[in-house]
Amino acid sequence: MISSITWQYILLDGNPATGYRVKRRTNGPPPLVGSGIDTPMSDDWVSAPAPLQIHYVSDNKDYIFAFWSLSAHDMQSFQSSAHIQTGNVANDSHFGGVWTVSAKAYYVWNFGQGGGPNAIEIDAFDVQAGDFIPDDFVDVVPDQNGRLTGEANNGYIDTSAEIPQSASITITSRDVIPGKKFGYWLNISSLLYSADPKSPATVGTPNPHDIVAHNNDIVVAFAFYNEVKQQPSMPPREYLYNPWWWIETLGGTVPPPPRDPWLREFGAALALADAANRVSPSLREKTLQIALEEISIASASIKQQIKALQRE
Repeated sequence: MISSITWQYILLDGNPATGYRVKRRTNGPPPLVGSGIDTPMSDDWVSAPAPLQIHYVSDNKDYIFAFWSLSAHDMQSFQSSAHIQTGNVANDSHFGGVWTVSAKAYYVWNFGQGGGPNAIEIDAFDVQAGDFIPDDFVDVVPDQNGRLTGEANNGYIDTSAEIPQSASITITSRDVIPGKKFGYWLNISSLLYSADPKSPATVGTPNPHDIVAHNNDIVVAFAFYNEVKQQPSMPPREYLYNPWWWIETLGGTVPPPPRDPWLREFGAALALADAANRVSPSLREKTLQIALEEISIASASIKQQIKALQRE
């Protein structure tokens, strides 16, 4: 059952001077222009349609819908789920438990169709966390001095000034960043603009990791990453302490004396029994017979050791 939904409309008011990347901004969090709480108390929830466009009075710009991020948590089992939705109507379903859901609709500035400034704007998003991430996540080629890679990782490349005419650049998402693996690019297709229709900008094609852009192109895209569960580390080996090691090794100057022979014989019998499962059927019986004889020899050695101890 879904007990509550906290929903928000957030404007990604990109500004190259203050930092387009959400987690690298210097002018505070993105503006929140709408919010509310729904209490469906049912297994299913469907949002009211998020506006396809919002006019923001503070900067007199229009913003268009980009995507919903939904993150849910069950207060009983402590399970969680998260996903991205690209339609302006969000929905979620949870059966059993008591789930709370955070639903965030993100909006990006509507550049128009090539009237300038023209740019590439990108950011990276952690699907499971339901939030943007600050990590460097792309590389750019060609990039002789690394300037374009730095600008791309800050989220903004001016395609009019930074890409020469008749040239192109390729922005490639890093497949793995700390604790996360690349999933896909989401291209805001209504903003995609190619100055030369014969050489269109591309996002996620033909290589799913790549954005290809040219002089004066417009590209707005988000790289979505999935969290990678860390494998638990192996516990350290535990060694039994031998209180007689100093005497047996003469103060650590010589190796300890060999263990009782029957230990080696018994170990050899176990190895033979295990090997019997991997040899051909015609040899299996003979291998098991040898293992049985080895056990008999080990047993005789143990009996001899017991008798020797009884005589002492």
